[in-house]
Amino acid sequence: RTIAHLRSRTNTFGAVARLRNALAYATHKFFQERGFLYLHTPIITGSDCEGAGEMLRVTSLDLEKLPRTPENKIDFTQDFFGKSTYLTVSGQLNGETYACGLSYIYTFGPTFRAEYSFTARQLAEFWMIEPEMAFAELSDNMECAEAYLKYAIKYALDNCQQDMEFFEKHIAQGTIERLEHVVNNPFQK
Repeated sequence: RTIAHLRSRTNTFGAVARLRNALAYATHKFFQERGFLYLHTPIITGSDCEGAGEMLRVTSLDLEKLPRTPENKIDFTQDFFGKSTYLTVSGQLNGETYACGLSYIYTFGPTFRAEYSFTARQLAEFWMIEPEMAFAELSDNMECAEAYLKYAIKYALDNCQQDMEFFEKHIAQGTIERLEHVVNNPFQK
């Protein structure tokens, strides 16, 4: 942390940054080429979109002197937004309403989860891609997901060759072969 300006100069962080940039570009390119409209959905929300996990609260209240209601609950009417607010777990609710009017949309932005986990797979903050397609069948969703993953992987393999070779040599042998396998084979359904 004291020499953070050197982090991006390391081989690993540089390769990850370049790959993430390429994949973000490929994401937009894929959806734009298929007629999707990109939406920015709120990051701060009063809605629990999924109801499956804990949300991270956003507040301007002084935590040392929380205002209370007569029932001794926190009085969020005195908070900045006048009610309980959180960092979003998903842009889906907003995306669905826009898809009803615009047909094909996608969101691509930060989402947050306050779920405790002792695995390497649970993130508190990550970027999520959420396409919404009005009047689509499950098979349409599956085709879109498969096409997107193959497109993004192929884009990375074609446009980030040096970084992919670095990952292959120094991070995980077999990476390129596994990714090529995904691109070249149909998904099982």
